[in-house]
Amino acid sequence: MSRPEEIVCLPTKWFFTRILLMLVMFGGFAVYFLYDWKVGYPNKNYIIAQYRAFNQAGKAQTNPEIWKDWEAFVGAQTIPFGEDQSIYPEGTDFEEKWPQILADKEAMDKESDEGLWKIYSGEKGWPQTINLEEDPKPAYKIKEQLYASIVCFCLAAVAIFFLIRTKRRNMRVDTEAYYAPGGSYIPFSEIIEIDKRKWETKGLATIKYKDSSGKEQRAKVDGMVYGQFKEEEGAPAEALFQRILANFDGELIELVVEDDEEDEAENEESPESGEKSE
Repeated sequence: MSRPEEIVCLPTKWFFTRILLMLVMFGGFAVYFLYDWKVGYPNKNYIIAQYRAFNQAGKAQTNPEIWKDWEAFVGAQTIPFGEDQSIYPEGTDFEEKWPQILADKEAMDKESDEGLWKIYSGEKGWPQTINLEEDPKPAYKIKEQLYASIVCFCLAAVAIFFLIRTKRRNMRVDTEAYYAPGGSYIPFSEIIEIDKRKWETKGLATIKYKDSSGKEQRAKVDGMVYGQFKEEEGAPAEALFQRILANFDGELIELVVEDDEEDEAENEESPESGEKSE
């Protein structure tokens, strides 16, 4: 338990919410990209190869010589997978024949190759519209999904690291020193500079101090991650920072906001402006 004179700032819900959202986002993208690499893109390529068979059948149908012995012609054809077999699902039969529906001359007479494709793809649960200009996905595009998945998994791992690390930390002060989240012990007497320019907007201040060996070091006071500023909770981060300032006797760097209107008025009344005030 903390002593009465201590102010302890624990990790905030704001931090946990943000880090969990990042974890869900990176983890979700990682799984999504991994699926496209292993399943999604190869399956799309397989479907496109099937569609090409229907497209070829529609063109071959217009040849009278082929049409005479259509069933035999269809029975000799294989799905046009192309040379690169790595872009298709594992276990693909690269000697697979054209779908049997294409051997039905009566069906070919009644429906176009696009019409037959819609019937066939509907039974399979495949897309009925295929864009041959954009597909199939080449091997390098499929590998990109794997690389993207690895990057997202790494980012998710980083998020987990910061989640675990921050959960175990806090920042606090007592009557003698500031204890930074990283564990540094910083006596008030050793603080030589405080930069509070970001305190009002981001709840972030930087402390410059001398360690036990006399070297200058820096530490952060991060009120957004630790403590927060909720009045109903006593604004612990603000209370902690004010304790530091109250025991500090060094250089304080503050954000100076200039009043443009006052400066303009002063310039108008100055002798250098070439005008006189009445």
